[in-house]
Amino acid sequence: MNQFLIIVRGSDHSTASPEKMQARLNQFNEWVGNVLKGRFVGGAPLEDFDAVLLKSKSEIQTDGPFIESKEMISGYMIINAENIEEATELTKECPLLADFRLELRRLKPMAS
Repeated sequence: MNQFLIIVRGSDHSTASPEKMQARLNQFNEWVGNVLKGRFVGGAPLEDFDAVLLKSKSEIQTDGPFIESKEMISGYMIINAENIEEATELTKECPLLADFRLELRRLKPMAS
């Protein structure tokens, strides 16, 4: 079994109503329980402030107080799947695709 990182790109935190956010959370929880069936390892939404992009030890890249919204990462998830094809099919069912772009990457195993 391999682990895959799903990077949630985009943000609508300032425009989504509390009702929409609650409905999205309910749909997400249903996806985790019914589609992933125990393959969800973890994840979390990220704050949409206090973002810093380090280019080097001495250089920080910013565009105003926030990183450009098109580059904003709103959250992440880690799931287990046999291969990239299975991970892709599982991710296609994620309800977050209605409002966000999802980037899927295989995690490279760390040597012990």
